Amino acid sequence: MKRDKNSLLLDVGWCEWVAFPQLKIPAIEAQIDTDKRYSMLCVFDFTTFKDGADLMVSFGIHPIQKNTDVEVYSVTAVKNRRLINLPDESRQWCYSIETELRIGSMKKNVELYLVKDCSSMFRLQLASQAMKKLANINPHKRYMTGNILSPGFLGMTG
Repeated sequence: MKRDKNSLLLDVGWCEWVAFPQLKIPAIEAQIDTDKRYSMLCVFDFTTFKDGADLMVSFGIHPIQKNTDVEVYSVTAVKNRRLINLPDESRQWCYSIETELRIGSMKKNVELYLVKDCSSMFRLQLASQAMKKLANINPHKRYMTGNILSPGFLGMTG
């Protein structure tokens, strides 16, 4: 019996909870955007430095939307630098990093551009290309891999 290759893909909505273990981010809400070419992560306390021949970046992240009380700090190697068009139609030179993304049962290395002082509603915008060949994106649904803020997801009953 031949299987439809789309049946093997993870079903995700336009908004999902994802994790970046290497960045010590256990959960962050992501907007999965079919119009974006690059994935962007909003950061603060951004600093670059040299570690031998490698350019490194240190930054902070507020992983919870509309909340600046929770802060996560990460240090990782820089992959690239590019002039990015931001959601507010401004442009910014941004460094990119490569890190492991986890969403539902899927793991994949993705390139993220670090955006300083971003005004986007979502602190993480994933370009649909980041999940190409791994996920079916439903633009009409959200939290198809689970909503960590729902009582059922945490094993509680309401």
